[in-house]
Amino acid sequence: MTKGTDMDIQDQLKQFKGKRVLLLAPQFFHYIDEIRDAMKAAEIDCDFLDERPLPGFTGKAIARYLPMINERQVAKNVDDQLTAKSYDYLLVIKGESLSTKLLADFKQENPNAKLVLFLWDSVANSKHAEAFFDQFDMVYTFDANDAATYKIEFLPLFVGSQFDPRLIDQDQQQDIDLAFIGTVHSNRSELLNLVEKLAASAHLSFYDFRYVQSKLVYAVRYLQDRAFRKSPAGTVHFNKISAEAMLKTLRRTRTIVDVTHPKQTGLTGRVIEGLSMGRKVLTTNSKVLDYDFINKENVQIFDEKLTNLDEDFIMKPYVGDPLMVYKNFSVYKWLETVLTGTAYVPVDHRSVVEKD
Repeated sequence: MTKGTDMDIQDQLKQFKGKRVLLLAPQFFHYIDEIRDAMKAAEIDCDFLDERPLPGFTGKAIARYLPMINERQVAKNVDDQLTAKSYDYLLVIKGESLSTKLLADFKQENPNAKLVLFLWDSVANSKHAEAFFDQFDMVYTFDANDAATYKIEFLPLFVGSQFDPRLIDQDQQQDIDLAFIGTVHSNRSELLNLVEKLAASAHLSFYDFRYVQSKLVYAVRYLQDRAFRKSPAGTVHFNKISAEAMLKTLRRTRTIVDVTHPKQTGLTGRVIEGLSMGRKVLTTNSKVLDYDFINKENVQIFDEKLTNLDEDFIMKPYVGDPLMVYKNFSVYKWLETVLTGTAYVPVDHRSVVEKD
């Protein structure tokens, strides 16, 4: 852990030392581990329960489309946990398996606890959780449009301490011009195929890792999505990339490619990870330009009308110091916000300069 990271914890999470948190969330890539690691470093007592009792794509499908199947099991798991310990917080992410019984039992055993819900997906994809908004002390969403529509608090997604730019070797080789790492959905295949074509024409290297959850998902998408059928050989994978391999790849990359779901406006993990560690971003999400602490020279917006890649943008170094971006998206900043139950307030640039 770096000196800078120690300072982040001391300044932002010291007040929560010894607090007990029950974290109910889906095990999604590296994000839950980042939350738990940050709490452990801050000496916050965190217990994690997966809100998807069944693993893999099957568990995800049941949680989204047949939540009643999971509700009973998850409520039982929470009850079992409550017999062993009391809590100061119930922190729920996504909320696909919430039930009236679960929340009532938790409140009965922990009448003074705070209940917090965070949505890292659109409300349109979180309809089950929406029914329980009024049961929480605070509800946050990563989507600014949803925050305004549903009168809930806006809070961006977070990055773990491994994306702290102070951890990157100054001599780090950047031998990958463009990189995409993400799950196949919506119109991603169409736009990624376009970037593949333009990168080849410009003789730019493109690391293109498209994850598909299962062979069943692959078959359905292959039948329904013409662009997916044209995915270049070697780009589609059934196994997730490891957190370590992803981090190494992003550090080697000049510009991160992002294709945000057309029904979402929240920034994806790749966007905030890239900008936080000093990598530029080529994205379909113009909302990234709304953040005052992000230097616009490090971002380009594109869509299906893109006819060529801006080689000067891709090849030139990142502009400015990424530390301020990292601190505003840091998991420590995120935790401070949800545990205090306050609105998200970006770190001021001057405070970052003064401390570091």
